[in-house]
Amino acid sequence: MNHGFLEDHAFLNSPVHRLSPKSKLSAVFLMLTLILILTHLFQPALSIQIMFALAGILAVFTFLSRVPLRFLLLRSSLVLPFSGFVILVNSLSGTMDPFQILLVLTRSILSVFTILLLISTTPFQQILTQLSRWKFPGLLVMVIAFMYRYFFVLAKEIKSLEKGVGMRSSKLGGWQRMKTYANILGMLLIRSYERSERIHQAMEMRGFSEESL
Repeated sequence: MNHGFLEDHAFLNSPVHRLSPKSKLSAVFLMLTLILILTHLFQPALSIQIMFALAGILAVFTFLSRVPLRFLLLRSSLVLPFSGFVILVNSLSGTMDPFQILLVLTRSILSVFTILLLISTTPFQQILTQLSRWKFPGLLVMVIAFMYRYFFVLAKEIKSLEKGVGMRSSKLGGWQRMKTYANILGMLLIRSYERSERIHQAMEMRGFSEESL
């Protein structure tokens, strides 16, 4: 796995890349506010129209940034299974109509797309630095930093476990396969906990603090 795949386009030269991190972060917070809060104030049909208008704005910035649209759309689509689960739960209770389903899908995709566009046009360290300048809680900034840095370690661990299962249990199916993957999740939890303990001990030995970010 390319550990920097989220920042593959963060160092391009475009009008959006040349904007200050402060400007881009402010724009992202405004966009997320419009997507997640403002649309609740209107009927679903009107909210969807607002979503399409916001999508048009994002399309303009994507064009100006020169970040491939396909790159952003493919990664934004990863949120669809989670949105689908929310839709399924609410549909079973009979509280969602077609407009609301479309609204949930567009809201989730646009939110993730906005964040990905920010990461794709701004080095992550600059984002953390700007959050610190805005006096965001140091613990929150530190958690975000470690989530980003160790996401790739976790993904590599999952890939290694899946490879092991594929070699040993390639012919399993049905309930046995589900049981095997449940064991993988348990092993992943244990390994993650043990790794976090080792990292925490190493940080303490080196005098790590929030100001080290």
